[in-house]
Amino acid sequence: MATSQHAFQQSTDLPQYANFTPEHLSIDLEHVSVSQLLGRDYIFINAQGINLQLQNPAAMHSLLNDLIQHLELAEAHTVAVTVDESSTGELRFIRHDLTWYKHKVCSIESTAIIHTEQHEFMDMIWRCSTAAAFA
Repeated sequence: MATSQHAFQQSTDLPQYANFTPEHLSIDLEHVSVSQLLGRDYIFINAQGINLQLQNPAAMHSLLNDLIQHLELAEAHTVAVTVDESSTGELRFIRHDLTWYKHKVCSIESTAIIHTEQHEFMDMIWRCSTAAAFA
């Protein structure tokens, strides 16, 4: 299933997003979904819609800080994941573990999900995610 046809395009009636004003965020929420499972808040970011600028840590930290703050997620339990779909429909996940200092992201460790069991788990969590923006 194409990412553009899945969670990133679905609308939500969840109250935690009701007071969000997307004009204050530099990420287009059409490309973001959230899954709150297993004691973690997983933010899934469509890599084709948003460039997280992995080569520019300061910019990436700022984008993720803003996103997590606006979605009112618990920083200690938040994991960011980029989702990229190849032209053949294969999904690729990169997990970004965040380190915090004084309520700001200060470090990010990115890991490609390549093991089959981990990929299946991440795919399941992503498919259970809910769009962060109203359609």
